Amino acid sequence: MPTTAYSYRDDTAVPAFADERPIVIFDGECVLCSGGVQWMLDRDPAGATRFAVIQDPWARALYRHYGLDADAFDTFMVLKDGLPYTRWAGVLAAARLLPQPWRALGFVGRLVPDFLGDRIYDWVQRNRLRWFGTRETCRRPKPEEMPRFVIGP
Repeated sequence: MPTTAYSYRDDTAVPAFADERPIVIFDGECVLCSGGVQWMLDRDPAGATRFAVIQDPWARALYRHYGLDADAFDTFMVLKDGLPYTRWAGVLAAARLLPQPWRALGFVGRLVPDFLGDRIYDWVQRNRLRWFGTRETCRRPKPEEMPRFVIGP
C-alpha cells in the first residue's frame, strides 16, 4: 500500500475530491457500519470528520489505488492528512477524530498490539453482515448531514 501522503492526487484513476478534513469511508449497506457512522455524527457536532460510502465510484477508485478490494470490503478506511488508516489502525484513527472522552480511547487503544487488534477487527468484519444485517438501500446522508458527506464527482 503506498504510504506517501496524498499519493492518490497523482493517480488519474482517482477523481479529485475534497480532502481537507478527515474522511471515513464505510460500507453504506452494512447496518453495523452505518450505525457506527451515525454514532460518530451524533458525537461530533462540530463536524471535524466527513464520511463517504464505498458504493461511490470515487471511493472505489481510492481503494483500488491502495490495493484494496472495494467489492470484498474487508476494511473501512480513515483518510487523514492524505494517509489511509485501515483495520485496527482505522478504528483508532476514527476514535482520535472525536471529541473527548472518545478521543482518549484512540490513544489508549494503542496498548493493544496491531496483530491482536487486526485479528479482532477481522473477526468482527467477517461476521458483521450475519450479526447485524444489511440495509435495503445504501445509507445516504439526510439533508442536514450533506455537508458532512463527500459525494464523488
